[in-house]
Amino acid sequence: MRDARPTPPLDPENSAVLDEGSLAQLRQLDPAGTGGFVQRVLGTYARSLAQHEADARAAVAAQDWPAFGKIAHTLKSASASVGALAFSALCAEIEGGIRRQELAAVESQAARFFEEADRVRLAVQAHLGPSAT
Repeated sequence: MRDARPTPPLDPENSAVLDEGSLAQLRQLDPAGTGGFVQRVLGTYARSLAQHEADARAAVAAQDWPAFGKIAHTLKSASASVGALAFSALCAEIEGGIRRQELAAVESQAARFFEEADRVRLAVQAHLGPSAT
């Protein structure tokens, strides 16, 4: 079932960032849409992403790979739950690279991490609409 409130249109670049099937599963938890469940989940995720991204920037700048790995681990699951599947997969790659001590590869993936985090943030903001900014 769909959220009773209309979903704001997403621009094509951002719509592919969040998996519609994952969002549909979230909507099923609030079928009438009256509880604003999806909006609350996405809002919470957006705030969490902002904090974790700031922490990740500090970790990468300090080359604190264990800290970056913990951040990637946290964002892996949270991102999958809101449908940011590509970002979740990248977080899994980073987490695995750190575990395997492939630090040169992880360092090069850091730029992709921040680029994808930006894309996810924009997609979530577009989904939440202007009142959420």
